[in-house]
Amino acid sequence: MKTFKQLSLFVLALLTFNCSSDDDSSSGGTLTTAELLTSARWYLESKTPGDFTDCEKNTSFKFNTDNTVDVDSYEDDSGPCESQGVISSTYSLSGNTLTIDLGGDSITATINSISETLLNVTDDIGDTIVFDRTQG
Repeated sequence: MKTFKQLSLFVLALLTFNCSSDDDSSSGGTLTTAELLTSARWYLESKTPGDFTDCEKNTSFKFNTDNTVDVDSYEDDSGPCESQGVISSTYSLSGNTLTIDLGGDSITATINSISETLLNVTDDIGDTIVFDRTQG
């Protein structure tokens, strides 16, 4: 019995010291702008100049790895806060320049900064828009 107990402790110790610390990060822990952009849904948080209503802060952008973007826009102009429906479109990312094609219109923005929790852009008319990962 004593030999079995010692062997079990030895195997447990061996497994403990030989386990690798995989964190599933193929890029050494530093994510690229494209990886951060497509890692989750981005919600409107604030803009300068001006601001967003509490309802508009439910609007989200989901950038997909196939260069499509799903925009779920919320408005309360005619009553309660409601989704205006999801619009699927395309986008391109070149360096820090993000271009979203919405039908015949195109929105171009410069990514000022991006992290796992915040996205800060300046659009083509000079507004600075901050997105976060929290709806509302």
